[in-house]
Amino acid sequence: MLVFSNHDRDRRRSLFAVPLIAISSVALAQPQKFIVFFYPWSAELDPPARDVVALAIAHAKENPTLMIDIVGFASTNGGGRANLYLSLVRAQRLADLLAEAGIDPARISRIGEGAVSSVGSDQEARRVEIGFRAP
Repeated sequence: MLVFSNHDRDRRRSLFAVPLIAISSVALAQPQKFIVFFYPWSAELDPPARDVVALAIAHAKENPTLMIDIVGFASTNGGGRANLYLSLVRAQRLADLLAEAGIDPARISRIGEGAVSSVGSDQEARRVEIGFRAP
C-alpha cells in the first residue's frame, strides 16, 4: 500500500491533489511505503501530512520486527548543498516523530538524497518516503 499526503494547493485536480489518498496493491504481502510531500523549502508538516505519519507510526507499531527506511528528497530548485541538507532535515524530522511516538530509533535509518529531477514535478520531488523492510 502506498499512502500519499499532498501540500500542493494549486494542483487540486491531479492524483496528488487530495489531502490523503491510499492506493493499495494487489499483493498485500508487499512492504508498506508512506509518502509525505512538503511545501518548498520546508520540513514542517501540515495536518494531512501528519495523518500519513500517524498511519506510518501505526504500521511500525503493528510490525515491530520490520526495519524502517526514511529517505528525504528535494526539488531541483536551489543549490545542490541546500537541497541535500533539506532532504536530510526532512528525513530526520520524520525519524524524530517516529521515535517520539515510541518507535525504537535502532529500527530507523534515514538518508537525504538531495534534489531529484526524474519525477513529474517539483511537488512530487519534495517528499519523504517511509519504507518498511525485513531486517
